[in-house]
Amino acid sequence: MMIQAFHLTKVHPSGVKTLDDAHFSATEGSFTVIVGESRTGKSTFLRILGGEEKPTSGVLRVDHKDIHSLSSREKREWLSEVGLVLSDLTLFPEKTVEENILFILQMKGAAGEGDREAIRKLLAKAGLGSKIGAKPKDLSSGEHRMVLALRSMIFRPRLLLADEPFQGLDEASVAVLSKFFLELHKGGCTIVLSTQEASFLTELRKQGAQGSIQWTKLEKGRLWPMEAL
Repeated sequence: MMIQAFHLTKVHPSGVKTLDDAHFSATEGSFTVIVGESRTGKSTFLRILGGEEKPTSGVLRVDHKDIHSLSSREKREWLSEVGLVLSDLTLFPEKTVEENILFILQMKGAAGEGDREAIRKLLAKAGLGSKIGAKPKDLSSGEHRMVLALRSMIFRPRLLLADEPFQGLDEASVAVLSKFFLELHKGGCTIVLSTQEASFLTELRKQGAQGSIQWTKLEKGRLWPMEAL
C-alpha cells in the first residue's frame, strides 16, 4: 500500500501535541523505520496510520483513500489487508497461542485448509513450537510480543504497522523476527516500524539489508528523512 500524509497534527485532550504539521510518504512495498526517543509520538503516529486514532487536523491517504472517512464496511475491508502490532494490543487470554493466531486468520477472511499446520510451522520457525497450546498467562512478555507479531504476519498483509515490536526480546528473538519482517517486505508488503532497539540495526547489517530501509526520525512533532544508519 502507498501512504501519503500531509500537515498531520495531533493534540491530545491533555493539551500535549505529539504531531505538529508532520508530512510522511511511503511507496508501495517500501520498508520505513521510524526512530525517536520515548514519548515523541511514534505510537500515536502508527495508530493514526492504522485508523485506530484520528489526527486533530491534516490529510492521510492510503492507496488514495482517506481512511478516516471510510464507512464501517469500507474500513473492515481495508483492515482485512492490514497487520497491526500496536502497544495496546494483547492476545485473547482464554485462547491458546494457536487459537489466537487462527482467530486472526478467520477475522481477516484468510482462513483455509492447512491453517493449523501453517501455524505449527511458523511457531516452530520462531522457536515457539512448544508454546502452541499455551495460554497467554503462560508466556513471558517477550514470547507474548513475538506471538502478537507473528499473528499480524501470517495472513500476508499488504500493509504492516509495528510499534516497538522488538521491545523485551533477546538478541536471538530479534534476529528471528527481523528475518520475518524482511521476508514479508521482499514479498511486497509495505512496512512502517518504530524501534529504539540497536539489536535490530545490528541484525539488518548482518543480513546486508540496511540499505533497503527508509529511515525517518520523529522529533518535535515532525518526521525527518534520515540517511541509512
